[in-house]
Amino acid sequence: MAAALLDRPLPRRPASLPAVAVHAAEAEIAARLADLPGIRLVEESAMAEVVVTDLPAVEPSGPPTLVLTEGAAALDALRAGARAVLPPDAAPALLAAALPAIARGLAVLPPAQLASLAGRAPAPAALEAGLTRREREVLDLLAAGASNKVIARRLGLSFHTAKAHVAAVLQKLGAASRADAVARGARAGLVLL
Repeated sequence: MAAALLDRPLPRRPASLPAVAVHAAEAEIAARLADLPGIRLVEESAMAEVVVTDLPAVEPSGPPTLVLTEGAAALDALRAGARAVLPPDAAPALLAAALPAIARGLAVLPPAQLASLAGRAPAPAALEAGLTRREREVLDLLAAGASNKVIARRLGLSFHTAKAHVAAVLQKLGAASRADAVARGARAGLVLL
């Protein structure tokens, strides 16, 4: 009898996609989220498991809120009841990882914000790196193990331009190698491993 039970396949539960509502002044935010795998956009907050906004107001009685903002406004959003804060130009991989985590009840903060809340100085690499959006995309691809040729293909760049972006990332992070850049970027909250 026990052998028969072990031989039966386990019932598969469908993976539920978190429902996300967008209430943002920037229409571009909804377009960025629509391209993310693993979420489904809904119109109303009442149907959402997470609300994404770039507005300062947070509804504490509603679903958990992710506010896309930086600096002092991020701390203000957390004090107002936001569950998560990310920079407005957060990488798609970071958003795709953060939204299901928020829906499951976790808080999501960049390391600099966490350090600030803990009363410590933020990591200098996060403040001084000054990576452009394209360099953050390159860093994300470096973290995925992409070669310069793959980076060029994925981002629609020439091989030499991709190589220059990789060199800029290494230089700005003070890294000696690609692996060191990924490690420094992860510690600074610039890349999700």
